[in-house]
Amino acid sequence: MGNTLIITGGEAPERLYSMSYDRIIACDSGYDTAVEWGMHPDYVTGDFDSTSRRQELIDSGFTPCPHDKDWSDTELALKMLTNHECYDLAGGGGGRMDHLMNLLLSFERFSFPRYWFTRNDFLISLDGELSLTLPPGTNISLFSLTHQARVSCKDLVWPLDDFLLDSRTMSLSNRNAVCEVSFSSKGQLFIRLDAVLAGHFFANREENC
Repeated sequence: MGNTLIITGGEAPERLYSMSYDRIIACDSGYDTAVEWGMHPDYVTGDFDSTSRRQELIDSGFTPCPHDKDWSDTELALKMLTNHECYDLAGGGGGRMDHLMNLLLSFERFSFPRYWFTRNDFLISLDGELSLTLPPGTNISLFSLTHQARVSCKDLVWPLDDFLLDSRTMSLSNRNAVCEVSFSSKGQLFIRLDAVLAGHFFANREENC
Protein backbone atom coordinates (compact mmCIF):
# COMPACT_ATOMS: atom_id res chain seq x y z
CA MET A 1 0.00 0.00 0.00
CA GLY A 2 1.48 3.36 -1.02
CA ASN A 3 1.99 6.37 1.21
CA THR A 4 1.50 9.62 -0.72
CA LEU A 5 1.49 13.31 0.15
CA ILE A 6 -0.63 15.63 -1.99
CA ILE A 7 0.17 19.33 -1.63
CA THR A 8 -2.55 21.55 -3.05
CA GLY A 9 -2.92 25.31 -3.37
CA GLY A 10 -4.36 27.49 -0.65
CA GLU A 11 -3.09 28.09 2.86
CA ALA A 12 -0.76 25.41 4.21
CA PRO A 13 1.07 25.13 7.54
CA GLU A 14 4.51 26.70 7.86
CA ARG A 15 5.96 23.23 8.30
CA LEU A 16 4.70 19.68 8.00
CA TYR A 17 4.66 17.26 10.92
CA SER A 18 4.46 13.74 9.58
CA MET A 19 6.46 10.84 8.26
CA SER A 20 8.36 10.28 5.06
CA TYR A 21 6.40 9.57 1.89
CA ASP A 22 6.81 7.15 -0.99
CA ARG A 23 5.86 9.90 -3.41
CA ILE A 24 4.82 13.55 -3.39
CA ILE A 25 2.30 15.10 -5.77
CA ALA A 26 2.04 18.90 -5.95
CA CYS A 27 -1.00 20.63 -7.43
CA ASP A 28 -0.08 23.85 -9.25
CA SER A 29 0.80 26.42 -6.54
CA GLY A 30 1.21 23.51 -4.14
CA TYR A 31 4.60 23.23 -5.81
CA ASP A 32 5.56 26.59 -4.26
CA THR A 33 4.72 25.19 -0.82
CA ALA A 34 6.76 22.06 -1.53
CA VAL A 35 9.79 24.18 -2.43
CA GLU A 36 9.39 26.20 0.77
CA TRP A 37 9.44 22.92 2.71
CA GLY A 38 12.53 21.70 0.86
CA MET A 39 10.57 18.93 -0.86
CA HIS A 40 10.96 17.72 -4.43
CA PRO A 41 7.61 16.51 -5.84
CA ASP A 42 7.58 13.44 -8.06
CA TYR A 43 4.61 14.80 -10.02
CA VAL A 44 3.02 18.22 -10.51
CA THR A 45 -0.57 18.46 -11.73
CA GLY A 46 -2.54 21.41 -13.06
CA ASP A 47 -2.30 24.15 -15.67
CA PHE A 48 0.39 26.07 -13.71
CA ASP A 49 -1.71 29.24 -13.66
CA SER A 50 -1.31 29.93 -9.94
CA THR A 51 2.28 28.86 -9.26
CA SER A 52 4.97 31.53 -9.15
CA ARG A 53 7.42 28.97 -10.58
CA ARG A 54 5.77 28.10 -13.90
CA GLN A 55 8.93 28.36 -16.00
CA GLU A 56 10.94 26.43 -13.42
CA LEU A 57 8.41 23.60 -13.63
CA ILE A 58 8.52 23.54 -17.42
CA ASP A 59 12.33 23.63 -17.43
CA SER A 60 12.28 20.68 -15.02
CA GLY A 61 10.26 18.60 -17.47
CA PHE A 62 6.77 19.01 -16.02
CA THR A 63 4.00 19.64 -18.56
CA PRO A 64 0.97 21.80 -17.75
CA CYS A 65 -2.46 20.50 -18.66
CA PRO A 66 -4.91 22.69 -20.64
CA HIS A 67 -6.48 25.55 -18.70
CA ASP A 68 -9.99 24.47 -19.76
CA LYS A 69 -10.46 21.03 -18.20
CA ASP A 70 -13.09 18.89 -16.50
CA TRP A 71 -11.08 18.24 -13.31
CA SER A 72 -9.59 20.54 -10.70
CA ASP A 73 -5.83 20.41 -10.10
CA THR A 74 -6.36 18.46 -6.88
CA GLU A 75 -8.75 16.02 -8.54
CA LEU A 76 -6.08 15.30 -11.14
CA ALA A 77 -3.79 14.31 -8.26
CA LEU A 78 -6.47 12.17 -6.63
CA LYS A 79 -7.02 10.36 -9.92
CA MET A 80 -3.39 9.22 -9.72
CA LEU A 81 -3.99 7.25 -6.52
CA THR A 82 -4.36 3.50 -6.70
CA ASN A 83 -7.12 1.61 -4.88
CA HIS A 84 -6.78 1.81 -1.08
CA GLU A 85 -3.67 4.00 -1.36
CA CYS A 86 -2.99 5.92 1.83
CA TYR A 87 -2.50 9.66 1.36
CA ASP A 88 -2.24 12.86 3.35
CA LEU A 89 -3.30 16.28 2.11
CA ALA A 90 -1.62 19.63 2.78
CA GLY A 91 -3.00 23.01 1.77
CA GLY A 92 -6.52 23.98 0.82
CA GLY A 93 -7.04 26.49 3.61
CA GLY A 94 -8.49 29.97 3.01
CA GLY A 95 -9.18 30.99 -0.56
CA ARG A 96 -12.41 30.70 -2.53
CA MET A 97 -15.43 28.96 -1.01
CA ASP A 98 -16.30 27.17 -4.26
CA HIS A 99 -12.81 25.65 -4.38
CA LEU A 100 -13.16 24.47 -0.79
CA MET A 101 -16.57 22.91 -1.45
CA ASN A 102 -15.25 21.13 -4.55
CA LEU A 103 -12.32 19.81 -2.54
CA LEU A 104 -14.62 18.43 0.17
CA LEU A 105 -16.86 16.77 -2.40
CA SER A 106 -13.84 15.26 -4.16
CA PHE A 107 -13.21 13.11 -1.07
CA GLU A 108 -16.59 11.50 -1.70
CA ARG A 109 -15.78 10.89 -5.35
CA PHE A 110 -12.29 9.50 -4.74
CA SER A 111 -11.12 8.79 -1.17
CA PHE A 112 -10.57 10.59 2.12
CA PRO A 113 -7.12 11.73 3.25
CA ARG A 114 -5.75 10.15 6.38
CA TYR A 115 -4.61 13.58 7.64
CA TRP A 116 -5.32 17.04 6.26
CA PHE A 117 -3.05 19.96 7.15
CA THR A 118 -3.96 23.62 6.52
CA ARG A 119 -2.66 26.88 7.98
CA ASN A 120 -5.21 26.82 10.81
CA ASP A 121 -6.46 23.23 10.89
CA PHE A 122 -5.30 19.69 11.52
CA LEU A 123 -7.95 17.18 10.47
CA ILE A 124 -7.93 13.44 11.16
CA SER A 125 -10.11 11.14 9.07
CA LEU A 126 -11.84 8.42 11.08
CA ASP A 127 -14.08 5.45 10.42
CA GLY A 128 -13.65 3.15 13.43
CA GLU A 129 -11.80 3.59 16.70
CA LEU A 130 -9.23 6.23 17.71
CA SER A 131 -7.68 7.40 20.97
CA LEU A 132 -5.94 10.78 21.26
CA THR A 133 -3.88 12.33 24.04
CA LEU A 134 -4.76 16.03 24.13
CA PRO A 135 -4.39 18.91 26.58
CA PRO A 136 -7.65 19.27 28.55
CA GLY A 137 -9.92 21.91 27.08
CA THR A 138 -8.75 21.37 23.50
CA ASN A 139 -11.20 22.68 20.92
CA ILE A 140 -12.57 19.66 19.02
CA SER A 141 -15.07 19.68 16.17
CA LEU A 142 -16.44 16.64 14.35
CA PHE A 143 -18.22 16.62 11.01
CA SER A 144 -19.14 14.37 8.17
CA LEU A 145 -19.89 15.35 4.58
CA THR A 146 -22.69 14.23 2.28
CA HIS A 147 -23.27 10.87 3.95
CA GLN A 148 -24.09 9.92 7.54
CA ALA A 149 -21.77 8.90 10.34
CA ARG A 150 -22.48 8.11 13.97
CA VAL A 151 -19.92 8.95 16.62
CA SER A 152 -19.56 8.24 20.32
CA CYS A 153 -17.14 9.91 22.73
CA LYS A 154 -17.73 10.02 26.49
CA ASP A 155 -14.57 12.04 27.20
CA LEU A 156 -15.92 15.40 26.02
CA VAL A 157 -17.48 18.22 28.03
CA TRP A 158 -20.62 17.52 26.00
CA PRO A 159 -20.45 13.72 25.56
CA LEU A 160 -21.57 12.15 22.32
CA ASP A 161 -23.51 8.89 22.31
CA ASP A 162 -24.19 7.49 18.85
CA PHE A 163 -24.51 11.09 17.69
CA LEU A 164 -25.56 11.52 14.06
CA LEU A 165 -23.29 13.57 11.82
CA ASP A 166 -24.44 14.38 8.30
CA SER A 167 -24.67 17.30 5.89
CA ARG A 168 -27.00 19.11 8.33
CA THR A 169 -25.43 18.34 11.72
CA MET A 170 -21.96 18.59 13.23
CA SER A 171 -20.38 18.76 16.66
CA LEU A 172 -18.94 22.28 16.73
CA SER A 173 -16.32 23.48 19.22
CA ASN A 174 -16.67 20.73 21.80
CA ARG A 175 -13.88 20.26 24.35
CA ASN A 176 -12.24 17.31 26.03
CA ALA A 177 -12.70 16.88 29.78
CA VAL A 178 -9.71 14.50 30.19
CA CYS A 179 -6.37 13.98 28.45
CA GLU A 180 -7.13 10.57 26.94
CA VAL A 181 -9.98 10.94 24.46
CA SER A 182 -11.47 7.88 22.74
CA PHE A 183 -13.65 8.15 19.63
CA SER A 184 -15.79 5.48 18.02
CA SER A 185 -17.40 6.10 14.64
CA LYS A 186 -19.61 4.19 12.27
CA GLY A 187 -19.03 5.97 8.98
CA GLN A 188 -16.43 8.43 7.69
CA LEU A 189 -15.93 11.66 9.59
CA PHE A 190 -13.31 14.32 10.27
CA ILE A 191 -11.94 15.29 13.68
CA ARG A 192 -10.84 18.92 13.48
CA LEU A 193 -8.11 20.27 15.81
CA ASP A 194 -6.08 23.48 15.76
CA ALA A 195 -3.06 23.25 13.45
CA VAL A 196 -0.59 23.70 16.31
CA LEU A 197 -1.64 20.31 17.71
CA ALA A 198 -0.25 18.43 14.69
CA GLY A 199 3.25 18.60 16.15
CA HIS A 200 1.96 17.34 19.49
CA PHE A 201 0.13 14.48 17.77
CA PHE A 202 3.09 13.21 15.76
CA ALA A 203 5.56 13.66 18.61
CA ASN A 204 3.50 11.22 20.68
CA ARG A 205 2.34 8.80 18.02
CA GLU A 206 3.85 6.38 15.53
CA GLU A 207 1.28 6.00 12.77
CA ASN A 208 0.97 3.44 10.01
CA CYS A 209 -1.44 3.28 7.08
